[in-house]
Amino acid sequence: MKWNKWVVVFMALCTMLTVTSCLGDDDKYELSQDEMKQAMKAMKGTYTGKLKWQATSGVKYDSLNNVSYTVNDTAIIIHNFPVSSLAAGVLEGSANDSLRNAIKAAPAQDLVCAIAFYYNENFLNPHCLLNIMPYSIFIKNAEINTRKYELQVNFLNNNTNSMGYFNNERKTLEINMRTYNLMVNRQEQVGIYKTVYFQLSPNDK
Repeated sequence: MKWNKWVVVFMALCTMLTVTSCLGDDDKYELSQDEMKQAMKAMKGTYTGKLKWQATSGVKYDSLNNVSYTVNDTAIIIHNFPVSSLAAGVLEGSANDSLRNAIKAAPAQDLVCAIAFYYNENFLNPHCLLNIMPYSIFIKNAEINTRKYELQVNFLNNNTNSMGYFNNERKTLEINMRTYNLMVNRQEQVGIYKTVYFQLSPNDK
């Protein structure tokens, strides 16, 4: 229940700030290249945090401590992202056991997230909001019912469940992500996969 409450509060805050920043076409403002470079420079570095994940309508979350993530000049890289966590989205039922087990057996891999910035009047003083855009996760040669398949899990972006929060004073970076769909041999699977929500926050959170 604490996890659910945290998500609701954080998403409400993000929504409020995002909507506020977009009010009034006359006041619309886009970040300059220099401002974006300034933000990337401020964020640049390596962080360590706790990764939590929970499937839609789940009653509990799973987690992994001491996850390392790095901000470079252009992106965020979550190192050794636990691909097995994506199995939480496979619907229950023996018919899906082989698919679920194939995802659980997949090794960790780095997850690269492109980012964009949402403007707010207090940009970097002390915080900024980010649009988190994770690249797709590919699982090659996944064995499902004795046959080999290529799996692809895509993430949603430009959404209140796909946002980051950087505090420039504390030098902390929080990330929220959610899956969009599952594809098998480039074909979207309908009715067997549900959304998985992720939260990556500093260890002291």
